[in-house]
Amino acid sequence: MGRNYGLSNTEMLIMELLWRTGEPMSFKEIMGVAQNEWKKTWKAQTLNTYLINLQKIKMVGTDRSSTHYMYYALCSKEELIHNWTRHLVEECFDNSISRLFAAFIGDKKLSEEEAEELRRMI
Repeated sequence: MGRNYGLSNTEMLIMELLWRTGEPMSFKEIMGVAQNEWKKTWKAQTLNTYLINLQKIKMVGTDRSSTHYMYYALCSKEELIHNWTRHLVEECFDNSISRLFAAFIGDKKLSEEEAEELRRMI
């Protein structure tokens, strides 16, 4: 099962591409990867919609200084995971880490090693 951390499968594909390249990419370059690597038969408007949505949620930035729009990641994958986890704790556990741990552990007991690791993190 894929982990998208709040993104759709396609949004995650686009982000993985931008993270992998590490450099701004033009619309044409992204569309080329979508067609050739991902085997998508999108119209330009489809990709444009995904890119606009990613810009709205502050995942993708746009450089308009050249003749072509250049798209780039505004955060790393680690930052996405961190922000998604914080949102999860806020929404599902009333912003309480202890409630998150209680839900995670359930009726299991922590091993001594796990308990020690938690103590070190605190």
